[in-house]
Amino acid sequence: MSKLKIAPFLLIILGAVFLLNNLGILPWDIWNNLWKFWPVLLILIGVEFIIGQAISLKTIIILLLIIFIVPIVFAFNPITKNPLATDELKLSEDLGDLTKAKLIIDMPATNLEIKSGDQAEKLVEGSISYSKASNAPQVKKEETFGQAILTLSQTSSPGIPFLSSLKNNTTLFLNKQIPLELQIKTGATRGKIDLREVRIDALELDCKAGDVNLVFGNSYSSMVKIKSSAANIQIQIPKEIQARIKIDSKVKNLSIDERFKEKNGEYTTRDFDKAFTKLDIFIESLAGSITIK
Repeated sequence: MSKLKIAPFLLIILGAVFLLNNLGILPWDIWNNLWKFWPVLLILIGVEFIIGQAISLKTIIILLLIIFIVPIVFAFNPITKNPLATDELKLSEDLGDLTKAKLIIDMPATNLEIKSGDQAEKLVEGSISYSKASNAPQVKKEETFGQAILTLSQTSSPGIPFLSSLKNNTTLFLNKQIPLELQIKTGATRGKIDLREVRIDALELDCKAGDVNLVFGNSYSSMVKIKSSAANIQIQIPKEIQARIKIDSKVKNLSIDERFKEKNGEYTTRDFDKAFTKLDIFIESLAGSITIK
């Protein structure tokens, strides 16, 4: 049986990825996914043992450099900044004479917490902490005829993103007095979105991966659209409000409370069609899990 040498192939593959990054053919954020597969290296080393190929100390050192030490060197050299150092952006937007507003959150990765605020004169308050190795978040506000669009965005940084996105945390307190639209787009998040006291007319959530806990109240109607690639989504719906849930999903881990009755791919509470206040939720997911309580 011919002997297989794993390390040279790994070096060729990783070198090719770095080259394509530098040429702009592959985005740097591909490392968000690639670094998660480091356990595959352990599997490949085991394969070499099985087929009788001795693993040299040099090979082990090379693999350790690829997985751990090289990214750290990139992170702490004077060019790329220290990803463990953080900065903070404070948010405080007055409500003024607004009667309606839309909040757009567009960030590559962040730990997100949203809930109602106590100050009636504020549209939104909160803070965004972020790694100094990443680009600073940007705030943009457009206001006309008593309506506003507030955008919180952050662009991906060149470098190795899983290091530059460390310690990204976003905490927002939303106004409870006026109707709001909420649009969230993130590559990965650990999100806790508590809307029990917030009047959300429409919610769009596009989350590639992570864990999202979404809590609704029983006082307001909402149109909700959730799209995810591999996120674990938990939705809490009060028993006092009627709801309909449409799921276009290939996930195998799907758990829905028994008060929702399934018909033609829709899960609906008994008096949904008669209710004035209700939730209409559409979920599109490729993987992960969905739990609805």
